[in-house]
Amino acid sequence: MPEIRDIQHQILFKDPFSYCAHAHIADLGDGEWVAVFNRAVRRPVILHPPNDPQYYNVLMRSTDAGRTWNTPRVAPGYDWHGTECAGLTVLHDGTLLLNQWRFTWYPLETARKLAHKVALSFPTDWVQALKAMGELPTNDAIPDDPAEFVPWARGDGGTFVHRSTDGGRTWDETIPIDTTPFSGGYGMRGGVQLANGDLLLPLSDVPNYRTVFVVRSSDGGRTWAAPVVAAAEAGKEFEEPSLLALDDQRLIMLLRENTTHFLHQCTSTDGGHTWHGLRPTPILGYPPHLLRLPDGRLLCTYGYRYVPYGIRAVLSVDEGRTWDVDHPLMLRADLPNRDLGYPASLLMRDGRIFTIYYGQDTDGVTCIQATSYTIEG
Repeated sequence: MPEIRDIQHQILFKDPFSYCAHAHIADLGDGEWVAVFNRAVRRPVILHPPNDPQYYNVLMRSTDAGRTWNTPRVAPGYDWHGTECAGLTVLHDGTLLLNQWRFTWYPLETARKLAHKVALSFPTDWVQALKAMGELPTNDAIPDDPAEFVPWARGDGGTFVHRSTDGGRTWDETIPIDTTPFSGGYGMRGGVQLANGDLLLPLSDVPNYRTVFVVRSSDGGRTWAAPVVAAAEAGKEFEEPSLLALDDQRLIMLLRENTTHFLHQCTSTDGGHTWHGLRPTPILGYPPHLLRLPDGRLLCTYGYRYVPYGIRAVLSVDEGRTWDVDHPLMLRADLPNRDLGYPASLLMRDGRIFTIYYGQDTDGVTCIQATSYTIEG
């Protein structure tokens, strides 16, 4: 039976005046790591991305393999606000990519004047949807008409990739991704570069959040081919995929599904050109992150928004055909509410696993946290 040992918890970044959540992490090599997460003004009623125009993606750095972290910097710059959760990808040549979806935003009065000619989403649309999903930790404080405390509306946006050749200290290029026929593409796990150099970036169809597709670049993210659907099914709502290459041709993808809350998965055997085998897994929680361990097992970490609230992981010994949900690994089972999760993991030089995530601390401040541990058995 697998068990976790040598557990160490950390708070990586905390600001009592900010709401910080939804982290992703990447290893640049030689003990240098970067993490990206969402940061916004802390409000009496917390609004998850993408429902606040003051959300920024911020990047922080560790040069000692996660022990200490510098002050977060806005990425790629202060013009990039009102963004969804972001993802990081490290290419074979060391280039760092940051993928983002950014909405357009309007003052509420302006939006009402434009509503007859511009596709807009108003506060009542998405706040009520979040209440129905149970995403907000302060549902009782939300009036039926939230316009008084949410005086803005959301329009369309765009999918972008930013390139950095100095580990995210500066950003050299910004490339828009055409996701036609989908209205946009949102992904918070970065992509995978295959042995042949092709880069695959899994995205979901923002703002509908029902279909997951993959876009491909053969030149390091400078140009992108048309989307290829990986997961779509009537009555299901797929988003927030995590992609892992098993070898040069075989890939596995786990994804969030909002009607059942069980993770689903699909596979490709031709380097991501086609996808098949879409099916539910027995893993209850979301969203997922996939990591291959040195012994070949797959580790899936995910948020568990049920009592006891926390962060969990499960293992697969057969490359994702089955998952050992009978023996979940409890990274955290002591978080105070369901405002948590979005874990992402990487391997440390000493063989331990480092998992970053978000959740409230004992002061009630939502912050970026991490757990490092070993797996025995």
